[in-house]
Amino acid sequence: MNLEEELQQCRQYAEEGYQLAIHQYNEIKATIKDVSKRIDSADREQNQMYRIKNTQLLEQQQQSLNELAAYVDKIHDDIEMLKERQKDFTIIVYGRTMAGKSTLMEILTHGNGESIGRGAQRTTLDVRSYFWKGLRIFDVPGICSFGGAEDDKLAFEAAKSADLILFLLTDDAPQPDEAEALARLKSLGKPVLGIVNVKMAFDMNRKKISLRNLEKKLADTERIDTICDQFKQFAVKHNQNWSEIPFVYAHLNAAFQSQAERGNDEEVYKASNFHQVESFILDKVRNDGKFLRMKTFIDIAAVPMQRIIAAIYERSAETLKESSLYQDKVMQFASWRQSFEERSQQRLNLFYNDLKSQIDNEIYNFSNANYENEKAGKDWEKVIGQMNLQKRCQDVLNDLAGECENKRRELSDLLTQELKFSIKSNTKTKDIEMSGVMPWGKIAFQVAANALIFVPGIGWAARIGIGLGGALVAFLFDDREDKVRKNKEKLKKQLKDGTYPMLDNMRSKVEETFKNEILKKGVDDFSNILNEMSFMLARLGKAQYELADNLSKKYYNLNLELLQQAIEYSRQPGLLSSVEHIARIPGEEFFVVAGRCSIDTKTVSALLGEHLSIIKATGELKDIVKLILGCEFNIKEFSTFDNEKAKAFVVSDISVNKINFTLAQQIAGVPILD
Repeated sequence: MNLEEELQQCRQYAEEGYQLAIHQYNEIKATIKDVSKRIDSADREQNQMYRIKNTQLLEQQQQSLNELAAYVDKIHDDIEMLKERQKDFTIIVYGRTMAGKSTLMEILTHGNGESIGRGAQRTTLDVRSYFWKGLRIFDVPGICSFGGAEDDKLAFEAAKSADLILFLLTDDAPQPDEAEALARLKSLGKPVLGIVNVKMAFDMNRKKISLRNLEKKLADTERIDTICDQFKQFAVKHNQNWSEIPFVYAHLNAAFQSQAERGNDEEVYKASNFHQVESFILDKVRNDGKFLRMKTFIDIAAVPMQRIIAAIYERSAETLKESSLYQDKVMQFASWRQSFEERSQQRLNLFYNDLKSQIDNEIYNFSNANYENEKAGKDWEKVIGQMNLQKRCQDVLNDLAGECENKRRELSDLLTQELKFSIKSNTKTKDIEMSGVMPWGKIAFQVAANALIFVPGIGWAARIGIGLGGALVAFLFDDREDKVRKNKEKLKKQLKDGTYPMLDNMRSKVEETFKNEILKKGVDDFSNILNEMSFMLARLGKAQYELADNLSKKYYNLNLELLQQAIEYSRQPGLLSSVEHIARIPGEEFFVVAGRCSIDTKTVSALLGEHLSIIKATGELKDIVKLILGCEFNIKEFSTFDNEKAKAFVVSDISVNKINFTLAQQIAGVPILD
């Protein structure tokens, strides 16, 4: 089949790819819409059932969904942009400034050489396109160039529409910034062909010497291969594998000078090895062009979808870590509460016993001095008032409240620091709204109001006065010593009968205030809020990973279609059946769990431009996840409002390869915590 017929079929495959991509977009959109409705409903139910109203968390949750929806809308725009260019097979040329991109364009278009740079001059200032043998070639600004971030952004935005990438290197030392650029291109799922532009001055006026030097340089393939291998080693830094990227070597300037417009020197053209570059490109288009056109459309949806899924799982993991931190503080606070209550009760008992002892002493002294005092009742009120019972009760309660407040602040500050340094927090813990918890500044006012009943009220003096009146009548007729003793005893009894109930009532009120205002509102309510916050975060984390899992199922369908097309296109005689799981990192890894497989994975890998691994299904999801991770993991559960459990896998080895971690995460269905 000639190239023109091949390109015609490419357009048909592009239409199939478009239909797959637009269907996938609609599936994603519907999933997000459904999840948004369910989360809104759950939020309304939660607000009706629980005191805590963390509006900031709910607003962040809705904002995240809105941002996700906007990101998904961009997928639609990219799909439609591709559809407009559907008729053209597109190749984009990348390379750093002065790598030879403009020279390549001049050769392919038989140009006059005006665009070729001089020295360090930057020649490609914008995205330019031209046609060569029916292929649309885009020449973009030099990556890592003087134009900086703006040029890089322009170059990589253009890559979305590419069916094939030509990546130009020179045979001098490879640069890390070139590797970073290639890593970004590979992450788009794009197949890459490498061209090494051998740098050497070529003087047509000294043709024989130049040809001899050029042939010698191009013949030293061991040196050039070593340079390419050195460049491919940069892939490790970016968690990628470039071992399968093919490279061809040429001298672009010699090829340019040998063209018909400049002498039509076939000997120089042959020595430049540019005919190998042309064959390199055209063979790839003839052999794989139709599939690559379809893959471009599939990946315009698959690439952002994989990133969305990974980001949501990461967010869910962070949310569940937050939930765990709150739950840890609940447990710490519960342990402290037990000892605090015991210590507080001991202190209140000592406080009561000390007051009772002081009052007994005051009664003894007062009765000895006032057994003949008809105003003893009013005077006793003054004695009681001078003891400052109200303030002393208030002070002891405020001391206990202060200890509780300090513990709350300690836990809150610790929680804030852990959230700040451990994870990317979903909440601003420092300013948690303690809805329903009484501010400590008001405890003094509350205690003061209750303590008024501790002071003897109306009728106190009258009761003692009446009792003393009867004693004075007896005093006139009985023996004086006996009368004095009786009046003292009687006064003591009346003082105790009137004061002890007050003291007992005071004790009851102090203990009641301690239990209701300090233990219940200060300790238990704070603990409940931490607990409810933990529940809320667990529910949110569960909703997040359920969304990611739903999207993963859509992602599975898209990748299964891509894999089936690749197998069919490569005319594999083998069989692949009962595919249970697919995990994929576009441009890098394609991992499949199937019941049966007899296909040549190496051939399909070359077509996909991704390393294809197929393992036999075991029936146990946890075994597959363990196999990919290469380490053990535990299952951790988190309580939610609805008595269901959120779950996560907690790995035992935090040094798990990032690629394996991403693949395992897609299959696990719940977050993997490291």
